[in-house]
Amino acid sequence: MRSLVFLGFAASLAAQGLPPVPVPPQNPITPAKTVLGKLLFWEEQLSSNNRVACGTCHTFGAGGGDLRRVVNPGPDGITPSPDDKFASPGTTHGDASNDYVRDPFFGFGPQVGSRSSPSFLTAAWFPLLFWDGRAGGAFVDPATGVTTIPAGAALENQSIGPLINPVEMAHDGRLFAEVVAKLPTVRPMALASNLPTDMANAIAGGVTYPDLFQAAFGTPDVTIARVAYALATYQRTLVPNQAPYDLFIAGNPNAMTPQQINGMNVFNGPARCNLCHTPGLFSDTLFHNVGLRPIAEDNGRQGVTNQAADAGRFKTPSLRNAGLRGTFMHNGQFTSVPQVFGFYLNGGGPFLQNKDPLLVPLNGPPPGGVPPQAANDLIVFVQTALTDPRVAAGTGPFTRPTLRSELVPEAGMLYGQATLGSGGLFPSMLAGVPANIGNIDFKIGVGNARGGAAATLVLGLAPANVVINGVNLNVQFGGELLVSGMLSGAFGAAGAGTGTLRVPVPSIPELAGLSLYGQWFIIDGGAANGLAATRGAQILFL
Repeated sequence: MRSLVFLGFAASLAAQGLPPVPVPPQNPITPAKTVLGKLLFWEEQLSSNNRVACGTCHTFGAGGGDLRRVVNPGPDGITPSPDDKFASPGTTHGDASNDYVRDPFFGFGPQVGSRSSPSFLTAAWFPLLFWDGRAGGAFVDPATGVTTIPAGAALENQSIGPLINPVEMAHDGRLFAEVVAKLPTVRPMALASNLPTDMANAIAGGVTYPDLFQAAFGTPDVTIARVAYALATYQRTLVPNQAPYDLFIAGNPNAMTPQQINGMNVFNGPARCNLCHTPGLFSDTLFHNVGLRPIAEDNGRQGVTNQAADAGRFKTPSLRNAGLRGTFMHNGQFTSVPQVFGFYLNGGGPFLQNKDPLLVPLNGPPPGGVPPQAANDLIVFVQTALTDPRVAAGTGPFTRPTLRSELVPEAGMLYGQATLGSGGLFPSMLAGVPANIGNIDFKIGVGNARGGAAATLVLGLAPANVVINGVNLNVQFGGELLVSGMLSGAFGAAGAGTGTLRVPVPSIPELAGLSLYGQWFIIDGGAANGLAATRGAQILFL
């Protein structure tokens, strides 16, 4: 029976596999450019705090999205509330000088975007990228203003956007010039471990980024256009076309189970999923308003086109590898495929303004409805038959390193106890930026302290656990380094004081493995003994 079902669909589905990767002729795929792009994609040093890579928010274990799901309070600034967004954490807020700034929503924790991270695994097939399609097909070199790719370059455009986004990978006002000036100074993959063989071989023997750009482009010049070209090239080599569905339509009748086959029939039949999630890519690459949330919260595509017809429309994502994802919809509202199907079973969301007429309730009896067993088969098809096992296992082209930010908490390697300050607040040690050798963006800060107060950072060679006059000392005194200054904020205001020490880490290999131990002390008339203090932080040179 399975063979008969397969034969019935073979002709109609023969052209519905994942099509060849579209590649603009101005940016051909080469091995040297591919491995450079892979290094850059997983390079945390591309960010302004050395904690965020492209691969931080787009990873294979989440089907190309992000397994982390963090709340953004939405327009009303309140959580929990109906307008909450669920997205990826990015950088801790930094001003134009890359000094720490208390964010009104996120404090000194990572900022969170207003839209969920879409999968990057099928991005190469979309003519427009980002949820609202603002990354178009013509690539204009940001450094020269010259159009270098007239069409088909949405991936080049999208790839470099996060590098200067002050929520995702940057501080306020970061420029592309800062990105390209930093790359020649860093040691490739200095913060990563467990490098796949291709990455390890590419940087063996002390290879630098200029060396890698030389191999990929013929000269060692690091430019933002070349960064875009390399990142796009790497992503175009990630072709997730070995899912059970792909093997089935290629001629293997046993590649899908009878339940998956029936689910596919429901997908293409009474469930009408194929009207927007066109088989092959499993997206029509268009934009639809599904009535999920009021348009006033996020007008989607209209924010790019200024057209009323685009109000509340968002890009149709591919369903490939959706079974690995834990966040769905542009605002991350749902956490599973069954939740998503339940939403569409009821005809989409309740917000009718500009809602797509394709959405109709599916919860009636056949032939117009989808009964429970058929719905279950459909869910199984989407969850399992569209998942490439290499993506799930991280094999083949879908290998990746371990990132430093996955191992160290956002605030750094903290220990000991803080000492209470004004307003009953503990001042915060901000030590999450890694002290890798040659890091020109290294900084260590203090927050939640008394505004305008005098503060001193003590750096010593050993930790301590001592209480003197009610103050917790977390650094062993003797041979210590003291750095003093005045905190920001209105004088005397509890929690308003913030300070940042920014200093490049010297390019001295002998520093590797050395640890310093730091603690901030704040002169605080509101503290029990006139002195508040942070926890201690280990600063490990890498």
